[in-house]
Amino acid sequence: MKAPRKLRVAVIGCGSAGPAAATLLARAGHEVHLFDKAPHCLAVGAGFLLQPSGMHVLRELGILESVLAHSSRVTRLHVLEKDRADLMQLLYAEVGENLFGAGLHRPVLLHYLLQAMAQAGVIMHWNCEIIAAQQTNQIWNLTTADQRELLGFDFLIIADGARSRLRKLVDDDGIDRGYAWGAHWFIGENDGSFEEEELYQMVHGTKILSGFLPTGRDLEKDQRLVSMFWSIKIADDVMLRQQPLEQWKDLVSATVPRAEKFLHQIQDWSQILTARYGDVRMRRWHGNAVVVLGDAAHAMSPQLGQGVNLALADAHCLASCMEKFSLQEALDAYTKRRRFALRYYQFSTRSLTPWFQSDYEWLTPFRRMMFRTSQHIPIARKLMTATMAGIIGH
Repeated sequence: MKAPRKLRVAVIGCGSAGPAAATLLARAGHEVHLFDKAPHCLAVGAGFLLQPSGMHVLRELGILESVLAHSSRVTRLHVLEKDRADLMQLLYAEVGENLFGAGLHRPVLLHYLLQAMAQAGVIMHWNCEIIAAQQTNQIWNLTTADQRELLGFDFLIIADGARSRLRKLVDDDGIDRGYAWGAHWFIGENDGSFEEEELYQMVHGTKILSGFLPTGRDLEKDQRLVSMFWSIKIADDVMLRQQPLEQWKDLVSATVPRAEKFLHQIQDWSQILTARYGDVRMRRWHGNAVVVLGDAAHAMSPQLGQGVNLALADAHCLASCMEKFSLQEALDAYTKRRRFALRYYQFSTRSLTPWFQSDYEWLTPFRRMMFRTSQHIPIARKLMTATMAGIIGH
């Protein structure tokens, strides 16, 4: 089949999927414009774990080594119960000799994605919020928040995040549901309390979950950092913040004694941010000359830590399809290729979350039996590790 003609492309959203797709399509010769409502480059959110699936895309973009230079090389996930008994330990080496995760800060990834975009010739529009889009005679016209009209795009890529207001252009009957549970998170210096190669988690029942992820260093400083998260019910957030900070810190320290020194860096509630999770499921991800990528298409709980990695894989798959097919054929191929991986991770995340963040305390003994038993079944252990590494369906 013949390759598509050169297109004028509008990409909405400068998270992970948007910049990656924009860069790859610009390199293929398309005229690409990326629009974001932020006034300038601004990445927010806790640290994350870049998986081998995401690394593959960054290698294609030519920025992997630069990104990894700021990361922590994570070789294992270690989950313990409050009594210090192991619940689960997964080693990347189980599924590949050279595989590992990279603890990273979002501003680092965005910095290098923006560099790649600029080199590819992507036209960046900051402080430009797109609130509506309409297709007329196969051409997309956009409307900004200040009522400007941006006309004449052949292809629309929606990558404006979990709270997308544009995904309904593709599927207005999908699921967009917030979770009752979220997390408090904080980024601080690693004072030696946590190993650089380990994502360390502690659980107690289904209401207490804490995690400490080494996340390398930021763009300007050399200190090694750790991202901490602490599970909360979103409905309790305001109440918790009205309590003395020391009361919260004492609870964390009692659950994770090795965190006591690390917590000395927190002096005020303003240092602790709240992460809210959501579940987005769409019946389809593309329409006529339009596609939805990343969290806008399939936001999920971060239990498996796949958000950024799936977004990068979305972008790579789309660009690969567009190299081989005309536009609509490429979108059909994209959906077929991504269907299994996306459905798998959505189902797995949705199924796993209640075992670690819910009011269902009665699940605790079953969780203990299930996860401890699975550690001794090679095929089950490898499946869990491959799922963590993001390589299922890739």
